[in-house]
Amino acid sequence: MKEIRIGFIGCGGHSYGHLRILKGIENVKITGIFDPKKENVEKFKKEAGDVDVYKSDRELVEKGNIDGAVICSPHTFHAPQIKLCLKNGVHVLVEKPAVVNYREAMEVKKILKKTKLVFVVGYQRHYNPSFLSAKKILDKKKLGKIVFISGYLAQNWIEIVRNTGRIWRFNPAFSGGGQLTDSGSHFVAMLFFLTGLTPEKVCSFIDYHGMKVDINTAFIVNFKEKVIGSFGILGIDPSFREALLIWGKKGVLKISAYGENSYVHYYGKKEPEAIPEIPSQVNSPAEDFIECIKGKKQPQTPFSVIEKVALLSDKIYLSYKEKKIAKV
Repeated sequence: MKEIRIGFIGCGGHSYGHLRILKGIENVKITGIFDPKKENVEKFKKEAGDVDVYKSDRELVEKGNIDGAVICSPHTFHAPQIKLCLKNGVHVLVEKPAVVNYREAMEVKKILKKTKLVFVVGYQRHYNPSFLSAKKILDKKKLGKIVFISGYLAQNWIEIVRNTGRIWRFNPAFSGGGQLTDSGSHFVAMLFFLTGLTPEKVCSFIDYHGMKVDINTAFIVNFKEKVIGSFGILGIDPSFREALLIWGKKGVLKISAYGENSYVHYYGKKEPEAIPEIPSQVNSPAEDFIECIKGKKQPQTPFSVIEKVALLSDKIYLSYKEKKIAKV
């Protein structure tokens, strides 16, 4: 089979997870990299091996002869770099959030529709066997019609950012937002990946905690499917906590990637049941990327999820800014 040539745009922390997986896949070669920081380039080269270093993302994409690009740059750089790749016939694996607003999502969608290229986003939960089983339960309507959803994601985000040195996340010019846009993107994507719901009205409250980006966010959503929900994304916590609860007319399902007692509890049953695990065809965004390039599958995360993450985030910020319910 033809060798698949991959380039990296951004060689910081998250890039290494993708690199290690890609290096273990047959007929995949990391051939070129770009990062504006010399220290990132030198460190990455030690693990990537013999790669060409480019002076810009454009030079890598236009002259690097790559089939696919892994984008691990600051969030607000994603959309321009995604469009650069797609317009040059290069498949894309991008770290979350794929884009930072709905307008960017629509611009990317338009190019994808025209080019038919592969577009994968780094949402790891969507490869988790428990989450895939929860999705199957919901897809088969075993809970009946969904009526209410609630959940939260909380972590010591401020200290994590400081300790890792990725303080660009505190600057909206680079991050596009705070905890909601960053780790919160995983939670919001999980919500839409599992349910397929569509936001209609949003009311939000945000605590910036004295910083330039949002830290704690509470929001209520009225979905078009006549479902209501309440959610919290917190950047202060001694550890990491996450749970999503979905109530249907036949029971309730609780799912968490971090061991918070996932279960499904049907009406008429005295006790909740453990959620069985369904193995994923692929186990990571990087594996998914290569299998999609080979034409063996479609991306695990549909673009409709990316759209809705961007749309809901926009409306959460708008509701807070205007101090009223934001309508979609």
